Amino acid sequence: MHSAARSIDGREIPLMPILKETLKFIASKALEKLKEQVGKVVPAKIRWVLTVPALWSEEHKVFMRKAAVEAGLIETVNSSNLLLSLEVNIYFSLKKNLFLLLFFSNILF
Repeated sequence: MHSAARSIDGREIPLMPILKETLKFIASKALEKLKEQVGKVVPAKIRWVLTVPALWSEEHKVFMRKAAVEAGLIETVNSSNLLLSLEVNIYFSLKKNLFLLLFFSNILF
C-alpha cells in the first residue's frame, strides 16, 4: 500500500495527515448540523459510517480506521462506533430509501 500521495508538481505528501484532517473537517460539520437539529450530542455514542471502495484490501481498511482514530472519531481501531461500508452498498441503500421517501411523500402530501 502506498502511504503517500503525489501532487501535480511531483511532491510526495503523506496520506495519513490528509485523511485525518479530512475526517476531522467532515466530522465537525456533521456534529455541527446534528447539534442544530437535536441539541445536545454525545460524540462517543455516534456510530460513524465511512464508505470504502470494494477493491480495498484489509490493509487499506485498517489505514482508514487508524485515520479515524487520529481524527478523533473513535478511540480505538476496533471500535464498534465505526462501520466501514462498501460504496456500492451505500449507493443501493440510498437509492432504495430515496424511492421509499418519494413514494410515501406522494401518498402523504
